[in-house]
Amino acid sequence: MRYVRIITFVMIPFVLLSLAGCGSGSSSSNNAFGTNGGGSSTGSGGTNSGGGVIMFTDTASATPGSQINLLAPASKDVNPAIAPAWVFEQLIPFKLTDANGNARAGVPVTLSVYSIDGDPTGVTIDFLVPPITEPNQQTVTTDSAGQGIFNAAIILTTPPPLALNVESIVFKAVTNDTVPVVAYVGNTYTLTSTASTLTITPAAASFGTATDLTFTVAGGSPPYSVSSNNTSRVTATLQADGHTIIAHLVDATAWTGAVSISAIDSLNQSATATVTR
Repeated sequence: MRYVRIITFVMIPFVLLSLAGCGSGSSSSNNAFGTNGGGSSTGSGGTNSGGGVIMFTDTASATPGSQINLLAPASKDVNPAIAPAWVFEQLIPFKLTDANGNARAGVPVTLSVYSIDGDPTGVTIDFLVPPITEPNQQTVTTDSAGQGIFNAAIILTTPPPLALNVESIVFKAVTNDTVPVVAYVGNTYTLTSTASTLTITPAAASFGTATDLTFTVAGGSPPYSVSSNNTSRVTATLQADGHTIIAHLVDATAWTGAVSISAIDSLNQSATATVTR
C-alpha cells in the first residue's frame, strides 16, 4: 500500500484501467473489455453452445464491441480519527452474448480479482453476503436478457493524516464454458486522509481556590505534546490517556495576567487555552 503525503493542493487524474480479454474458438476477434470467441446459437435468447462476448454494461440492447456505463474512478476524503478504513461499494453490471450478438441466458459467470496495483496490504475485497459464501470470487447466472450484476466491497485502510492511499484494481469475469469467455474491467480507488482542527477545551479557566485545572485536547493528529509559556506560574502535563491536560498552579501568589497552555499535534497544528489566577 503506497501512501502519498499531501503538501499543497494536488490534482490527480484518474485513469480507468482496462484490459482486453482473450478467448479462443473456431473463429475469434478481440474487442475492448470483452472477448469474441467461437460459438453457435439457435437464435436470439435461444440455447447457446458457448463463446461470445462479456460486455460491462447495464443496457440489454448493447451490441458486442460496445461498452456502456463502465466503472468510474472512486474517491473519498476521510478523517482517520473517525474512519480507520473506508468501504467502496462497487456494482459491476454486465451482458453476455454469443458470437452472433444473441443474449446468452442462464450462463454462470464468475468474477474474481485479477490484479491490484502495488502492495495489496491494507486492501480487502469482499464478495457477496451470507448465506452464499464465496470469499475470493462471485458467480452470477445471466438472466433472460443475458445480463447480470456483480457487487463487491473494496475496503481500503485509511492512510496517515494528509496522505493518499491509491489502489488500481482489475476484475476478471469468466464463463463456465469449456473454452471460457474472459473479460476484464477495472477501477481506481483513492482514499484521502484529512486532519480535523486541533482544539483545547475549555478555552479559558481560572484557578480560584483550585490548584489543578483540567483541559481536553482533541482533533488534529495524535500524539500531542503540551507546554506552558510560564512554568514558574503554571505547568502543563499531558496525562496517560493522551487527551487530558492538567494545568498545575506553581505560584500561589495573587499574580495578574494570563498563562497560555498550548498543544501541538504530529502535523504541527497548535491550539491554546489561557489560565488566570
